[in-house]
Amino acid sequence: MKKVFVAIGLLLMWYGVFAQQRPHYSQYLQNMSVLNPAVTGLNSGIDLRMGIRSQWQGLKDAPKTGYVTFSSPVSFGGDMATYRASDLGVTEPETKDDMFDYTASMAHHSFGLLFLNDKTGPLNRVTGNLTYAYHLPIGDRANVSVGVGLGVNRMGINAQALVFDETDDPVVGTSGEINKYTPDLNAGVYLYTSTLYVGVSMQQIIKNKIAFDGDFNIGKEVAHYFATAGYKFWINNDFSVTPSVMLKVVDPLPKAFDLNLKFAYRNTFWVGGGYRKNDAFFGNVGFNVANMVGVGYAYDYTTSALNTVSSGSHELSLRVLF
Repeated sequence: MKKVFVAIGLLLMWYGVFAQQRPHYSQYLQNMSVLNPAVTGLNSGIDLRMGIRSQWQGLKDAPKTGYVTFSSPVSFGGDMATYRASDLGVTEPETKDDMFDYTASMAHHSFGLLFLNDKTGPLNRVTGNLTYAYHLPIGDRANVSVGVGLGVNRMGINAQALVFDETDDPVVGTSGEINKYTPDLNAGVYLYTSTLYVGVSMQQIIKNKIAFDGDFNIGKEVAHYFATAGYKFWINNDFSVTPSVMLKVVDPLPKAFDLNLKFAYRNTFWVGGGYRKNDAFFGNVGFNVANMVGVGYAYDYTTSALNTVSSGSHELSLRVLF
């Protein structure tokens, strides 16, 4: 059994000290709630979004990520008791003319769910969060929201996937999956108008020790800080361009950022691209059907040393707005 936990200890040292612990996203603009719980219930109606990401194709045991988010404004109590959830939140303007009719949402509560499955080799992390946000109008055309996400993480290691010199070691064959459960807490603030958004968030506020055995508790979770901002410029009544940036701080790693540029025709079709510092260039494309169903795809071209063994990364997203 000792060899299993020695290997696990080395994996956790890598995971807990030297690596980013939250997954990359190239389509976070299509689902900002994976970074910031304050986005919960921003849009009118019930919002369901899903995504899958296969990173560094061709590299053995490379990360694979899947997520599902669900959110809705909620009307209860006080002045909101007479409103339906579909009357709350905002709707993104389709054209420049629509922008002039845009008004801030009324103050409202929102609830949501987030499920995340992230697998890298023998390590598998499953996160489930209940998210809450309160949206407050500031003036006639802007809102600010504050949100939190609270849930649980399950960190699992498939001991049978660990490779040892002694292939007949009975412990390796019988250990199966070893799991560790820890609490998860995230928080954020988000300011938004018809053309501008600015957000800051913190994930993994609780810095849990990552230990499957008392002798191996050198790994720990580290806080992830995100700052996002973007502004939509209208080229004419139907076409817009949105430059945006995301700054990511994960101690002790160097600060990282994403630069994005998105061209859109109304809310019907978009194409864009971006650059992730010291990691990749990426392009994305997507479309909406009747402002109810949206599909997006992104491809990352790896620029780090991994490009010698990887053909890039793929990410697919789906949105259904009821």
